[in-house]
Amino acid sequence: MTQQAVNQPFTLAILADIHGNLAALEAVLDDLQTQAYDQLIIAGDLVMNAPYPAETLALIRSLQAQTLFGETDRAVVAAGKGNSQHALACWTAEQLGADGLAYLESLAFSHLITPSQSAPARDELLVVHATPTEVGAFLILQPNALDARCSALTPEAEARALLGQVRTSLIIHGHLHYASTGFVGEQQVVSVGAVGFPFDGKHEAAYALANWDGVRWEIKHRRVPYDYAGVIAAMMRIGQPDASTMAQRLRSASWCSQLS
Repeated sequence: MTQQAVNQPFTLAILADIHGNLAALEAVLDDLQTQAYDQLIIAGDLVMNAPYPAETLALIRSLQAQTLFGETDRAVVAAGKGNSQHALACWTAEQLGADGLAYLESLAFSHLITPSQSAPARDELLVVHATPTEVGAFLILQPNALDARCSALTPEAEARALLGQVRTSLIIHGHLHYASTGFVGEQQVVSVGAVGFPFDGKHEAAYALANWDGVRWEIKHRRVPYDYAGVIAAMMRIGQPDASTMAQRLRSASWCSQLS
């Protein structure tokens, strides 16, 4: 985990689940130029699933933003070491090369922000890819009918276990590919939508802004249109593994493409 203290007021821009979708990332960064914010954090799942992983990672690295790893980033690293037969992960690792894989492997699991040096722990914000304890687990506080993995609430005992010992004002995560908010006991948890592969039935790229006003954190979700059809065409033209499946997920903006 990395952590920092910041002055207040403070606004954090949170991007997650880019998944190699360069066009979506570029659209979000263009939109960010119209917003007032103090810091950018990228919450994992950076490069795997869309056709331009190397170009996407190069742009991410140029931002010099605090960046976390997601479960697909770890899958790509494993493939680069010969520890996976997942075709898309192996293809993505080949596109990145040794330097890109080393960068992915160096990323942090979580990032903690304290609004001021003297702020109590309850005012802190923790950013993770999925949960504070597991990078690939699903913590569902608002169900999503378009994703079979997220169609039912996480039982409270399981949800508490996934939070571990974290007790902050707010936990923000990606991984679900849709915006949601809820509580586990008194712990507020918010998921941000996906930049590269939204699974809420809307094609626009998603990200969020978290603003600390000196008293509380306030979340604003934003959506940004981009040429998703062009990304689908590139998938098919390049011939990346699983191109048809990933194209249908972009086309339907859902995990369960049969519901589109």
